Amino acid sequence: MTLGAAAVLSLIVLGAAAAPGDARVETVDARLVAGRVEAVSADHVTVRARDGAQRLDAAEVVEIVFAEPADAWAEKGRRVLVTQAGDRIAVSQARLDGKTLRLTTRLLGDVTLRPADARALYLPTPDQTPGDLDKLVAALELPPAAGDRLIVDRRGTRPLAVDGVLEAIGPEKITFRWKDASRKIARADVRLIELATVAAPTTAPKGVLHARDGSTLGFTRLALTKGKVTLASPALGPCTVAQGDLAAIRYASGNVVRLSERKPDAVKEHGFFGTTFRHRLNRSVAGRPLRLGGRTYRTGLGLHSYCELLYQLDGQYAAFVATVGIDDAVRPHGDATLHFLGDGRPLTDPIPLTGKTDPRSVRLDLKGVDAFLIRVDFGTDGLGFADHVNLAGARLLKD
Repeated sequence: MTLGAAAVLSLIVLGAAAAPGDARVETVDARLVAGRVEAVSADHVTVRARDGAQRLDAAEVVEIVFAEPADAWAEKGRRVLVTQAGDRIAVSQARLDGKTLRLTTRLLGDVTLRPADARALYLPTPDQTPGDLDKLVAALELPPAAGDRLIVDRRGTRPLAVDGVLEAIGPEKITFRWKDASRKIARADVRLIELATVAAPTTAPKGVLHARDGSTLGFTRLALTKGKVTLASPALGPCTVAQGDLAAIRYASGNVVRLSERKPDAVKEHGFFGTTFRHRLNRSVAGRPLRLGGRTYRTGLGLHSYCELLYQLDGQYAAFVATVGIDDAVRPHGDATLHFLGDGRPLTDPIPLTGKTDPRSVRLDLKGVDAFLIRVDFGTDGLGFADHVNLAGARLLKD
């Protein structure tokens, strides 16, 4: 089969990894640009690459990665404030006095916000993560809170939920009105403070800033110049972040749908000698982070031979893009063949993937395609050994 205008496949061997201190800029069509990010505005992203400065249309940029983001949600003992807008801010201190919530953070310094803009304050023990607390509260199967709520966890007892009105947060005590009386509760016994739910901001964020300390901040406006990032946060208002504290900028787009956000309409999976590896979302089939060519990808699919995933697209998308290859964790092993079909017809030649070949960038024309099939078959060795196929950054694009 030869490639025609109706079925476009771009097989581009990815370039060398970014040099230390460089950022990686990924565009909607899966193109990667490595270099020093000199400026970011609402219109353009300027990158000083090895072959000179490149000015990219900001609307075509999916993400800018300066460092692999940490996850404050998974860090033991990390105090995290969650805003009504969904931000997660790592905090070292939190105080509530009157109508002002005062936070001390590494990322933003000292900041204030209205209690109505905060959703919850997680106060885990040194051996707990905020995510652990979330699971603990979910296991309690509590009804919706009537106002504010404390989760109190005196050692050796079952966690207790108390509904009332939060009046103050001090260094040692939390003041909470319960049954018409203000009561002092030792802060060390409080694991979680949930504030009364109010309507979330109606302005959709343009993207999310990921900080090196694991914080995440949604923004409606962002600019980077002279080593500083200025942004407008729905919850915090105008903010300034040092570029050195920045891990990634990820943009939202109504024209991009990550394949890991869609459930396949049909799945066929069977392995060699009866061993079956189930496909995974945003992980390799072994449950590890998706890694290709020394780079870790946040989203995508982990597949294994033999596998078929069918997506009913109903002609709603213009293209599919991804970076494909054998996961770094099993290289140089692995030998599989990747197929893409639209309405039963091949969209491109079969793509051979081995642990000895470089990952490739793929772009397919999906205009008019109703049924999109991804198939991972056994390779030339006819075996299923180490066929850990990653479709990293896999996404569907609208016109």
